[in-house]
Amino acid sequence: MKLTPGANASVPTSEMAVTLTWSAEHAVDPQALLVTETGKIRDDNDFVFYNAPRHPSGAVSLTEGATARADVTVALAEVEPEISRIVITGSVEEGSFRDTSGLTVSVREQGSGNVSLSFDVNQTEAVTAIVLGEFYRRDGAWKFRCVVQGWSSGLRGLAQEFGVQVDDEPEPPPAPAPAPGLAASVTHTQHARASATASSSAHSAQPNMQPGWYADPDRPGWQRWWQEGLSEDRRQIFPAGQGVCERCGRPVQQSRFRGTRPCRWCENDVRQIMQGWRAQASQVLATTGPHGPEWDTLWVSLMFHQVHADTGREALTPLAIAYLERVVTFAFADSQIEERELNEFERAVATLSAVTNLNTAQRHIEELRRRMLRGRSLTQVRAGELPRVQSPRVHLEADEFTYLDADALHVKYLANGPKHTPGRIIASNKKLRFVGSGAGSELPWAKIVSVTSEYGNVIVSATTARGGGTYQVHDPEWVAAVLEGALRVAKRLVLAPGQRDSRSIPPHVRAEVYQRDGGKCCQCGAIHYLEFDHVIPLSRGGATSVNNLQILCRQCNLEKGARL
Repeated sequence: MKLTPGANASVPTSEMAVTLTWSAEHAVDPQALLVTETGKIRDDNDFVFYNAPRHPSGAVSLTEGATARADVTVALAEVEPEISRIVITGSVEEGSFRDTSGLTVSVREQGSGNVSLSFDVNQTEAVTAIVLGEFYRRDGAWKFRCVVQGWSSGLRGLAQEFGVQVDDEPEPPPAPAPAPGLAASVTHTQHARASATASSSAHSAQPNMQPGWYADPDRPGWQRWWQEGLSEDRRQIFPAGQGVCERCGRPVQQSRFRGTRPCRWCENDVRQIMQGWRAQASQVLATTGPHGPEWDTLWVSLMFHQVHADTGREALTPLAIAYLERVVTFAFADSQIEERELNEFERAVATLSAVTNLNTAQRHIEELRRRMLRGRSLTQVRAGELPRVQSPRVHLEADEFTYLDADALHVKYLANGPKHTPGRIIASNKKLRFVGSGAGSELPWAKIVSVTSEYGNVIVSATTARGGGTYQVHDPEWVAAVLEGALRVAKRLVLAPGQRDSRSIPPHVRAEVYQRDGGKCCQCGAIHYLEFDHVIPLSRGGATSVNNLQILCRQCNLEKGARL
């Protein structure tokens, strides 16, 4: 729907995306003001702009996309009740909106490719700030109004009109007197070790020196890269606070309201560098993990390109979570969790927590940890560390004790369909019992061939049809683990430490399948609680091969079992 100034339209109370695109060289900075019924903001936190790109409530955030594009995300459901309007504005640093051609504003529901509202901004006056549009409440719902109103006093005057406290523009600092030792003027990405002492000794190879930029002993005011010796890579040192970017020396706009506008050229340069860095980091995590020479090289490359380590830490967060998912999925590939694998998981969490912020993923990490601990417990039970339970309703022999007593539904497949018999499944040190309504069975462990948990069911294979079959229970993994452990103890089949059973998937097969499926569920694309699944189940003769394995999430795996 195309809007004209003054027109409005209803929008859903969900997360909305306002996208600004333009074709001119002059960049447009978007802003958002969260305004109350008084027409003013409550405090400066309600002014969302480039130096404060996210509202404390999380309802509004700014994102600079590719060249000639910017986005404002508004989660209308999260807007605080006292906010009546969200005003979307724009400003230019150079020229005016009369020089900015092709400026278009589109409004759509986040996640949807369909643009619901749009309008063109054709400004004939030489204004540097403009109110583009606004979201506002009406009868308990939200609407969007196209405004397109320019402000001759610029962004400063526009912000003051809505109650923003604007500090006076700082006076430009006096030019500093030349001083020896320009190593003191290094940027925030350079190490404090870049001193005159370090530079004077840089000519001789020193094994203790770490890679980094050091003051060039041959060229005052420049730095030289050291990595196992001086290289020919040099960078000029730009003093801080002189109206230029400390990284590239290009002019930057000084404090406008709060802080300094980042260097746009360096922002684009760093964005391109980080695209390659993320791909490299993902590859390193998938091969050697967060340690070793390849891992160290990642961080050295950031120093070389003078990219702040915090930028790398922020980019690493989603990769770190994906890596932990991969560690857990690989650990469960053979249905066994050893103490070594549990310790490796904890070391990975500690290592990644030290280099990136995983606070927002703590709940998910705790879920992964609980899954690993449960897997370790199940492994111990399968190995013969069996529980003891009381079963007063069953007559036991003098030297008999029970490991399990659980409600179960025995499924017997007949010609006219499956027959379900409710009852209890009881495992002791001598036999497996099923006690049902009006029926029951007993099987000594000697007649049981195997016990497996497959697609939410417990499958007991025996040399006789009576007592074997499929059982539906509340916790099939636990029941199958106890029965398998009891079977191994009875037949003295307990695995030796470190020994694998026939379900083991070789490491190279796991890696190939995981990479082929992109580390996500083949059915729904989920990236959490992933499992290796045999396309043709092992119980039906399926092989443990790349072609017969796929990645499924737990939910899709269970749904597959229901279809078989």
